[in-house]
Amino acid sequence: MTVIDEPELSATLAAIDRDGYAVLAGAIEPELVEALRDTIRRLQRELEVDVGQSSFEGAHTRRIYNLLAKDPLFAAMPVHDSVLPIVERMLDRDCLLSGMTAIDLGPGEVPQLLHGDDGIMSRHLQRPHAPMMVTSMWALTDFTAANGGTWFVPGSHRRADVPNADGTLPSDVEVQSLVMPAGSVMIFHGSLWHGGGANTTSDVWRLGVNVQYCPGFVRQQQNPYLGIPVETAAMFSDRLLQLLGYQLYRGVMGHIDGRSPGEVVFGERMAEVAYRDAEARRAR
Repeated sequence: MTVIDEPELSATLAAIDRDGYAVLAGAIEPELVEALRDTIRRLQRELEVDVGQSSFEGAHTRRIYNLLAKDPLFAAMPVHDSVLPIVERMLDRDCLLSGMTAIDLGPGEVPQLLHGDDGIMSRHLQRPHAPMMVTSMWALTDFTAANGGTWFVPGSHRRADVPNADGTLPSDVEVQSLVMPAGSVMIFHGSLWHGGGANTTSDVWRLGVNVQYCPGFVRQQQNPYLGIPVETAAMFSDRLLQLLGYQLYRGVMGHIDGRSPGEVVFGERMAEVAYRDAEARRAR
C-alpha cells in the first residue's frame, strides 16, 4: 500500500485547487485491484447486471450501486490510506461517504454529457464554491482515450457557469481524456465538468469505481441506512461507520432522541450524546 506523505498530500491538494483534479498513479496495490476487478465481474454474472436504463447511465454501460452491501472486499475502498487523507483535507474529517458505484463502460458507448457531481447542490450556491462532493475514480482496468476514459475540463470547478444541458460546449472550453493505468485514482472537485468518454473499441470494457464523499451536512447520494443490512454494517471498522453517518456531525446533527445513530444501532461501541459530548470536547 502506498501511504501518501505530507509533501505529496500538499502537492496533490494544490493541484486539485488549481486544476480541479489530480491523478494518483499506482495508488492502489495490484492485488487489491485484481481482487476488486474479479469481484465486480463475478457480481455482474450473479446479479445479472444489465446496461443502463437512462441516457445518463449509458446504453452500453453496466453499473452496480451500493457496493458495501454486495461484498466485504469493498470496505477497503472508502478508508484507503492513499485516498481518504486527501478527501479529509478537502472536506473535513466529519465528511460522509456519499456513494460507491462500479462503472463498466463497454464498446459502443457514446460520450456522457458533461456534468458536475455536485450539480444538485450548485443550484443553491453561487459558483465557484467549496466542494460539496469529492469524487475518487478508481481505475481497475487501464483508462484510455479509446475505451472511454473520463473526459473532463481542467479548471472548470472555478467557472461560474455549468455545462449546457444540450451538450454544446462554450468556445473557451478545452476537453481532455483521462488516461491512467489500472491501480491509479483520479480525485476531483465535485464542480469539475466531466463525463464518461466514448468507447470506440470493439471488445474492451473499461472498469472503474466511483467512491464519492460529501460534507457531513449534505444528503448522501446512496442511502446506507436502508441499503446496507445492519448485520453487514456491524462488521465495518469504526471509521467506515463514521463515514456512513452513524456518528453525529459536529456532535449535533443526525441525532435520535439525543443519541447518535451508531449508539441506537450498535450500542456502546458508537455511543455519543448530542450537544453534551461536543461541549466536553471543546472544553478539553
